[in-house]
Order: sequence, then structure tokens, then C-alpha cells
Amino acid sequence: MADMNERVALNYLLDFYGPLLTQHRQEVMRLYCEEDLSQQEIADQLSITRQGVFDTLAKAKKQLQGYEEKLGLVRRHREQARAAERCLEALKRLTPSPQDAPALDEARRALENIIPKD
Repeated sequence: MADMNERVALNYLLDFYGPLLTQHRQEVMRLYCEEDLSQQEIADQLSITRQGVFDTLAKAKKQLQGYEEKLGLVRRHREQARAAERCLEALKRLTPSPQDAPALDEARRALENIIPKD
């Protein structure tokens, strides 16, 4: 389970900061996180050693985590998504008057577009 949680967390980091990695690190991370390949499978596919995959993953993870520590984009994204969920729940508890219903429906749709569809 910890491995799955780590991969989900890495996927978020890769979504936000992946373009800042070298092409090689992006590819290794993509195969590891998105394709769920083992380190040996990645090594075989890219014709590199398993140790090379291990080292690349370690460096890429450290680099991605460093970006998150400095920029905090994933943290802010999650905070905004939670705030949007709370707003949406509050809107659902309202009983709008007929003239307010269209504006509340528009607000609900806007909030639903902000909330990630994990």
C-alpha cells in the first residue's frame, strides 16, 4: 500500500513538475508511475541497467520533491480543491429562490470543474 501511495504522490509531482526534468528522467518516471513497470522492466525497455533506473528514480524523486518544497504547487492545488469541495457542499445545502437558482447552478458547475476527478 505504501508503494501505491508513493506512486500516486509521485504522479502528482510529475504532473506539476515533470517538464522540469530531463527527458530521460521524465521517461523513467513515466514508466514507473504511469505504466507501473518494475525497475527491471524499465531497465529492459530502455536498455539500461537496473542500477541506472534506481539512480535515475532517486534523483528524479529528489528533484521533484525539491520543487514541491520550494514552490508548493501540489499542496496549494490540494488546498484549493478541498476549499472548492467545502463551497460546493455549502451550496448544496441552500434552497435557492427561483431567481437565484441559475446563478447557484452556475457556481456549482464552476466548483465541480475545479475539483479533481481522481
